[in-house]
Amino acid sequence: MNPYKSRKIARIIAIIIVVVMVVTSITALGVIGFGSYNTYGADGAYSTDRAYGANNASARDVYLNAESEVLKEYVKYIQDMYKDEIDYKLLMKGAFAGVADILEDPYSEYYIDTNAGRQFIDSATGTFEGVGLSLEAHNGYARVISAIPGTPAGKAGIKSGDLIVKVNGVAVDGDGVSKVVELLRGESGSKVDILISRDGVETAYTLTREVIHATSVEGRIIEDGVGYIRIFSFDNDSDIEFRDMRAALTADGAKSFIIDLRNNPGGVVETVRKIASQLMPAGPVTHFMRQGKIIETRSADGAGYMKTPLVLLINKGSASGSEILAAALQDTKTAALVGVTTYGKGVGQEVIEFVDGGMMKFSTFYFLSPNKNQINKVGVKPDYVVAAPEAADNEALIARFLSFAPMSEEVKPSLGTVGLNVYGAQQRLELLGYDVDVTGNFDANTAREVSRFQTSAGMYAYGVLDYTTMNKLTEACFKLLQDTGSADDNQLAKALEIIKTRD
Repeated sequence: MNPYKSRKIARIIAIIIVVVMVVTSITALGVIGFGSYNTYGADGAYSTDRAYGANNASARDVYLNAESEVLKEYVKYIQDMYKDEIDYKLLMKGAFAGVADILEDPYSEYYIDTNAGRQFIDSATGTFEGVGLSLEAHNGYARVISAIPGTPAGKAGIKSGDLIVKVNGVAVDGDGVSKVVELLRGESGSKVDILISRDGVETAYTLTREVIHATSVEGRIIEDGVGYIRIFSFDNDSDIEFRDMRAALTADGAKSFIIDLRNNPGGVVETVRKIASQLMPAGPVTHFMRQGKIIETRSADGAGYMKTPLVLLINKGSASGSEILAAALQDTKTAALVGVTTYGKGVGQEVIEFVDGGMMKFSTFYFLSPNKNQINKVGVKPDYVVAAPEAADNEALIARFLSFAPMSEEVKPSLGTVGLNVYGAQQRLELLGYDVDVTGNFDANTAREVSRFQTSAGMYAYGVLDYTTMNKLTEACFKLLQDTGSADDNQLAKALEIIKTRD
């Protein structure tokens, strides 16, 4: 059968992932007709295994069974007729990726390289085995953004701006950041040799890998009786860090708290719920909505609730899990919100791991406030609008920068392109102060702002995201992180003013 004659290619691509799940599930567990796959819940939280059942009586399954032969012939035809040799397994992975792309959802992605999926889970949960380096692409090299204090890399003296030249004696220039990260990570207790270039001078390090727990909470007493706690992200254990920090500040005399969620990109939803339980009375924290219906409600148990005055700091960089917590505290009138409207990322993802080893990050629900207000593309509005300080906190900027999408696709986006390169470029442009909406869609406004950036960088301004422009964007962000100094924090000053008036 010639699949081109059927003119069903678009339909085939649209149903590939479901077809393969059905076929794989039946194969995996025989006559029972169910297959299991692991799921990692909203923004990376691990949840229970789920089952996919093939119901042959349904109209959907009748259709899929009929189309499965077309799918098979399509893959075989491409493999047989393509100008070069190509593995049919790779074709199937590409088809899976195509299904995610057709959703036009910047948060959904099929991982052709499963290591990238593992890295996403690690970044969301805040725990991994390695040396403690955060990296970014730079002129074909992996460049150090930061070495986490107290980790093997931090203790060895590796610094921001260092270039990784070799890992275990093998040159890694041109290998891409994900490949270098894969080489640096490994079993705790094992050793890795790294050759670093700093200002043209190469230095060799031998590091022993450890289990890395990224610190996500810091705090201090900022005025008599006022504790300040910043949450950088919601990792697996951030609720424990928060509990311990609040207890320590309370012991030091804190009777009220300012919680800083500025530039917090989110994290694990269950961690958000646990922190909410320490700040608000028992009740809904968020509702999950799928296809217009509430499918689940996550609630605070109120077990750690202490009736202390609270003010929450938010800004445009507060996203996802930060917006869940901000909306919950606002709806329950537990805290006053100060700053500017949040990012508006009210979509939750799960990472699913298929029985064949494939992985996909997938948007499965919208999350709503306790009062069932929409957050996606709306954000959470503060009670007191205060413009951002002239210079943001450097560590917060780094945390935000580390959450950006990689610009690793081998495409040069232009007007009309949709993808991760566009999404990552828009994030970087926004950080640099350009007027863009971070959607993953290369619209006319994005093209104008790219041209503006190219002009400012002394490049030919033609509004296309070529590789040089993408590298320059990353360099500009990196320079911003290095140059950011301190400034009066008028948002924090307003929070202090308000906290003194709350009972």
